[in-house]
Amino acid sequence: MPWCPVCKNEYREGIARCVDCNAALVESLDEENGDVNDAQERLERLHRMYAAERVRQMEGTEEMPEAEEIPAYHPYQNSAARAEDNRSSAYILLIVGITGFIFILLVFTGMIPLYRNESTTKYLVCGVMGAMFVLFIVFGVVSMRNSRILLVKAKSEDSLLSELTKWCENNLSVEMLDAELLAEEAGEEQKYFMRTDRMKAIISNKFMNLDEAFLEHFVDEYYQKLYEDR
Repeated sequence: MPWCPVCKNEYREGIARCVDCNAALVESLDEENGDVNDAQERLERLHRMYAAERVRQMEGTEEMPEAEEIPAYHPYQNSAARAEDNRSSAYILLIVGITGFIFILLVFTGMIPLYRNESTTKYLVCGVMGAMFVLFIVFGVVSMRNSRILLVKAKSEDSLLSELTKWCENNLSVEMLDAELLAEEAGEEQKYFMRTDRMKAIISNKFMNLDEAFLEHFVDEYYQKLYEDR
């Protein structure tokens, strides 16, 4: 029997796509993926289901988007983590580039006798490989520069995160969100969408021009904090 890899629903033979999240069905699910316990995976699943729900709601209207216009979910990575990735890449590129360039230089000067006689092949190989290692060095320098820029940005993000958290602690509550949005019975996933949409609207109204990925990440983290004991 086919299964949906996103919402884990089972379908009868002959059905190709999930009616809930529009994902292509697969023949079986890996046992280790049977339960969605990881918070990031759960957020991605909810996001895709939300996008599919928006498409269903817009069917039959002029606002119906093309398939490629449906927004994809991209996990948020803070600037500190990106800075660390850039720094690690920079070290690798610089080490490889400098080591390789020194090796090619020694070959070219004859200190490492790979070629017994001067030849076009020697000059060609040394020229191409030397240029490649110079590019490694250039990319390493650029990555190191980006790492420093991202570290500065990370400090700004930490300050904004602290301010957002403090404001939400004083202005957002479970009672307020549920009183305004959950007058009728709704499923857990629908409650999640309604609550987080309301939270994003309130925060965006107070803090203008927030990065969308940053806001998505903050709302998901703060949502879990608000409802962790419920």
